[in-house]
Amino acid sequence: MKLLATQKRGIIVSPKLCDILNKLLKSDEDNATGDIQLLCKLFSGERCSYHYSTEESRVIPQNTPFSILGSTQLQNAAKLIAKMDHGHGLVDRMLIATPLAYRPTLSEMERATQQLSTEVVEDFAEYFQNVSETAENIHFTLSENAKLMYRETIDQFAVEVNTAIQQGKVPPKSKIPELVPRVATALHVFNHTMPELLSGVPATAPPTEISNTTLESATQFVHHLESQKDILCQVSLRREIIALLLEYNNQLHYTIKTLRILRSLE
Repeated sequence: MKLLATQKRGIIVSPKLCDILNKLLKSDEDNATGDIQLLCKLFSGERCSYHYSTEESRVIPQNTPFSILGSTQLQNAAKLIAKMDHGHGLVDRMLIATPLAYRPTLSEMERATQQLSTEVVEDFAEYFQNVSETAENIHFTLSENAKLMYRETIDQFAVEVNTAIQQGKVPPKSKIPELVPRVATALHVFNHTMPELLSGVPATAPPTEISNTTLESATQFVHHLESQKDILCQVSLRREIIALLLEYNNQLHYTIKTLRILRSLE
């Protein structure tokens, strides 16, 4: 909160994302505004303000750049989804990828090590610096064809929601219309900056216009990640149902046992 208010941006990158999100998901009991609410507001680009008795008020302006990127084990991811999927919409704002993490053979590890030794880049500090500078100085827009495609994406999502309501079903909770342009922007910057960095050429500013091809790739990628998240959410829901059934069964067993004891005392 303090960092976002002072720096006007926040980018979290961690190989242990589970620990970070667990800390962020803890509610602040003092002012009754939990971090879940803060994360939802940051995603929506809303202005946030917090007042303290011993410190100055902290204000996060609207549309503050904010991103959380990391990895964790699949079991931890399932636990996080179960914790976030409680109707406040936070899980809908997350994109979760579950790639097939095959174990490499010795030959594959040796080839990978050899390939890395020939690269001109030892770290990605320059790439992150370029992304940071881009966020300050460039305003991206969609090309005319990309705008038409994005309108179709919004309209199609609206049709899916309305159809579900008409059929008496639960409408999709996904934030696809909001996620697609953000992923498209990230792909646009990445596809421009990374080839230059790997070639040893100083990174230049990416074009301000996002092409239809990039938007199409982003749309397909978001739909793929949403389908993977749906599977994990279903597994999480089944686990919760099983846990509730087991709890109910234990309570029922305890009640029956108590009744038997009372009858025996009569």
